[in-house]
Amino acid sequence: MGRHEPMQQPYTPETLAERWGVTANAVRKKCAAGELAHFRFGKLYRIPAHVVQEFENCQTSASVDCAADTASIGPTKASEFGISLRHAPERKRKQKQ
Repeated sequence: MGRHEPMQQPYTPETLAERWGVTANAVRKKCAAGELAHFRFGKLYRIPAHVVQEFENCQTSASVDCAADTASIGPTKASEFGISLRHAPERKRKQKQ
């Protein structure tokens, strides 16, 4: 049997910003622009550790294939990380008087 590496916790924009020496807002902007694969947990952004590793590897590589391999087409599915999300019913907005 093969050995499995333990799954690393996903990064928050704050922890990733500290690692990269940028602001958390800069990380969120990369996510929103589709430059960095991520998933949302409610309003919270989470960036998988393997995505961070691939992104960092591509930053140090001049390969065109690298950019194509890690291009984001949207958020990564949260279910890949053992997180189960459910759709909450919409709340009715109170009308202003």
